[in-house]
Amino acid sequence: MQKLRVIAMISLVAFSMFVTINNGIAARVNWHQDPSLQDSVSKWEKRVKPVLEHVPDNIKVLGYVADWDLPGSKYDLIDQDNEYTFTQYALAPRPVQPGLGHEWIIGNFTKPGFRDWLDKNLASYEMIKIGFGIYLIHRTSQ
Repeated sequence: MQKLRVIAMISLVAFSMFVTINNGIAARVNWHQDPSLQDSVSKWEKRVKPVLEHVPDNIKVLGYVADWDLPGSKYDLIDQDNEYTFTQYALAPRPVQPGLGHEWIIGNFTKPGFRDWLDKNLASYEMIKIGFGIYLIHRTSQ
């Protein structure tokens, strides 16, 4: 019985050492990874920030339209709301407001019919494709 207890104790210590070493190796491998690679806010910021390269410095407020503005469009409300919130955060201190009522508008579209919708709702505009479904729309007439 004494031998069995010693074997169990040695096995428990060996297993604990194995788990500790495994966790240490995993932590070391992940230690130097860029945290922004895993952070959804930072990922979104990298997608949206390039918009500012095309917007004049004197523009203080940007508009925002997305799939939720397209009539009959099916979209994930939580996803759309999060992306709008992330956009506001990424472009601060410039306010980002929903709608087409601004000269410069950020478009966040995944549905193909958005160009038809823009044509119906804006008399004249230019559009720059930023990537990842992000567009910068410049109203050329009010």
